[in-house]
Amino acid sequence: MRMSKRQGGFTLLETTAVIAIVGTLSALALPSYVDMMRSARVAKMEVAHDAVIKSAQVYHMKWMLAGSPARATVLDNVQMNESGYPTSAGILIAAGLADHYDTRVAGVIAVDPQHPNCRLVYAPDTGTSVINDADGSNC
Repeated sequence: MRMSKRQGGFTLLETTAVIAIVGTLSALALPSYVDMMRSARVAKMEVAHDAVIKSAQVYHMKWMLAGSPARATVLDNVQMNESGYPTSAGILIAAGLADHYDTRVAGVIAVDPQHPNCRLVYAPDTGTSVINDADGSNC
């Protein structure tokens, strides 16, 4: 006697339906994911900007309390210039940004190496910084 064995598995129609559903969900979710990642990079840049501004102010006050030396000096392991603000290397230590940002170019703090236009530029002569891409369009 011959017994009929039925093979288990999915039919072509079922597999096609699942692929269509997954494709549709991916097409809807991908733009939201991209926008969310851009927003996260912009937020990270704003946090760095705030940290740089506050650190420059704090160390400028420390420099003034130290007697406003008219030469480059070091305060709490932070290199200071003769204007009383942290140098480009010093602001990374003062603001704690060296480990989580792309800081390979002096005075430029980028979110990461993959997004070099999403950055801020620090001016050590005045202790100010400007976000290069404030609206986040290139982040």
